Amino acid sequence: MHQPAWKEQPIETSPPLAEDEVHVWRLDLDGPPQSPDLLSTAEQERHSRFRHGRAARRYLNTRALTRRILAAYLGEEAPRLNMAAAEGGKPYLPDHGLEFNLSHSHGLGLLAVGRQPLGVDLEQLRPVRYPDRIAGRMWGEETAALFQDMSDPASQRLFFSHWTAMEARQKALGRGIFQAPVPETRASCRHFIPRDGFIAAIATTETRLPGLKFLKPA
Repeated sequence: MHQPAWKEQPIETSPPLAEDEVHVWRLDLDGPPQSPDLLSTAEQERHSRFRHGRAARRYLNTRALTRRILAAYLGEEAPRLNMAAAEGGKPYLPDHGLEFNLSHSHGLGLLAVGRQPLGVDLEQLRPVRYPDRIAGRMWGEETAALFQDMSDPASQRLFFSHWTAMEARQKALGRGIFQAPVPETRASCRHFIPRDGFIAAIATTETRLPGLKFLKPA
């Protein structure tokens, strides 16, 4: 499975985004805290309600870095960027055609940015309770039979390969995880390893997945 080389990129000088490209940004959510002034008023209020330091930092860095990156592509001010959520929970920019999607797990975040509907999902590899039951409900009994020993790293990779692909396709079409499943033919999907111990998938509604650029804030 592909383990990309991440190019350091200053956020304020985000590279040009071609029509046939998707930029994937890797975010360190446990890194130095961003300024709360980058958040919207509603986000600042929510941030102030967190009781635990780690959760507060991760929320702050997720929202602030997302705003900084998107604002740089659009030439906007980060805290003034108008962000909303569609009926299925997918975030979008009502005032712009730029598409984006976000996923985070255990201090690591991925932000995908493109010109077409897309979804990204990220998971830390780990044991799962009752994986066969989950797989049977989500992917059918034939697939469920593959997951007998979730202490085995190979089983974990296989389980979360299925899971991240499913989530990425659902998010690309703006559907919640328990809504009607998106057929594999409706969304192109590719896996990669963002960091040791994690797996990620990105999906778009194009018949062929656009070229991917892997970036991280300098």
